[in-house]
Amino acid sequence: MTDHAVLTAIGADRPGLVEAVSEFVFRSDGNIEDSRMANLHGQFTMMLLISAPPEALRTMQAAVPVLIQKTHLHVEIRPAVDMPTPARPAMHYRLAASAMDQAGLVHRITHLLRSLDVNIESMETSLVAAPYSGAPVFEMALVMSVPGDVPSRDLRDTLGKLCDELNVDWDLTSI
Repeated sequence: MTDHAVLTAIGADRPGLVEAVSEFVFRSDGNIEDSRMANLHGQFTMMLLISAPPEALRTMQAAVPVLIQKTHLHVEIRPAVDMPTPARPAMHYRLAASAMDQAGLVHRITHLLRSLDVNIESMETSLVAAPYSGAPVFEMALVMSVPGDVPSRDLRDTLGKLCDELNVDWDLTSI
């Protein structure tokens, strides 16, 4: 029998962090099933879904202080609770958006999606320099689960209206 836990870690970026954390999981008889890692302006962040026998997860949890001392990362391990299967069918979409940077873009778009009962499954945002002017351009890519009873036309119309208001270029594709 295996259980699942989520390991999160954050700290100053440097070579060897992924190796140290993956070794910690491996030597504790754990397995990394899913992960997301990124360098966010010099801070390296990790989110790992780990599977292991219950005793191994308890041992891993007890050994977190050793990993913290070795890596100087802030580390937490939390049990992963199995989510019930959604009662409603859903469609998956990818949304790509870009605009001149302005405060509130993430909030305004995610607020609209929440109002439609859309679940954001993954999201990445970044600021990049515009090709000629060098002005900051906001880019967002997200994957979302849209309830089957939300017509795609309504999703596109509502999203299009907000994006026009915010001067956001966007593309929505089903996946």
